[in-house]
Amino acid sequence: MTKLRVAVIGLGNMGNYHVRNYSQLPEADLVAVCDVMTESVQLFAEQYGCKGYTNLDDMLENEPLDAVSITAPTRFHFNIAKKVIEKGIHVLIEKPIADTLEDAQELIRLAATYQVTLTVGHIERFNPAITKLKELVDAGALGKITSLISRRVGAFPAQIKDANVVIDLAVHDIDVFSYLLGEQPTGISGNAGRALIEDREDYADIFLTYGDQTGYIQVNWITPIRIRTLSVTGTKGYAELDYMTQSLTVYETIYSRERDQFGDEVVKFSEPNKVEFAIEKKGQLEIELAHFLACIREKKPPLVDGEAALEALSVALNVMRAVTSR
Repeated sequence: MTKLRVAVIGLGNMGNYHVRNYSQLPEADLVAVCDVMTESVQLFAEQYGCKGYTNLDDMLENEPLDAVSITAPTRFHFNIAKKVIEKGIHVLIEKPIADTLEDAQELIRLAATYQVTLTVGHIERFNPAITKLKELVDAGALGKITSLISRRVGAFPAQIKDANVVIDLAVHDIDVFSYLLGEQPTGISGNAGRALIEDREDYADIFLTYGDQTGYIQVNWITPIRIRTLSVTGTKGYAELDYMTQSLTVYETIYSRERDQFGDEVVKFSEPNKVEFAIEKKGQLEIELAHFLACIREKKPPLVDGEAALEALSVALNVMRAVTSR
């Protein structure tokens, strides 16, 4: 199998993970890294035995690349991705796709024009526990979903320089909710504020409605412990998922309809069947990058295409408008 020649643009926290995973994927040949910080470029180039560039144009001119990951801050996504796509190079952009809907739409248009794969790093879709939960939801194992509740909280990550907690954190759960339900929210409300950080929102409570289904998202950078959980309630069962441990437990609802002494119908519940799914734990970034490369090789659409990323960004921006307009 011929390896695909890949590069990583942006060597911060996520860039580090992308570089390491590409270096370990048998289908990838990590040929270059790029960042404006000379010291970082030299360090990564030496450690991984690849070329290092501080100028993006130089890298795109000198390296015949098949694919790149863009892991630079969000405000640079559009300009970098535009240059990459116009070179005919397949691209994975870390979430969110861009910082405006107009820029996101233009990237989608460019990708179609130049016939390159465009995918966005909504990484939770590749969590093995979410993969299993999606199978159960689609198979009707939980019945009709009535509500989803997620908590994504923890201490402030110093590496996040240009995004608030909704754009950086809640966008994960916005995307997962739409992925599980197969639709976009019809209503948005909530609350957000600045508790410890002066220049952007560091906590939010978000309510989304999908017709008669409801989603609640709690995100913040002020909780001293890290929590990443999701619970889903349906007419046939209840699921609890932990993103970090990649664990999934489902409680099957068992009930009967009876008449009480007054002739009124009552619903009586019995002890639920509890199923703890044996999920093979695997790094979701590794799964995501392997999927990206497979999509390029097999010319198939990615799980997270530009339109899905655009929808997640649109909802996140609408959330910000809803919570800051009061």
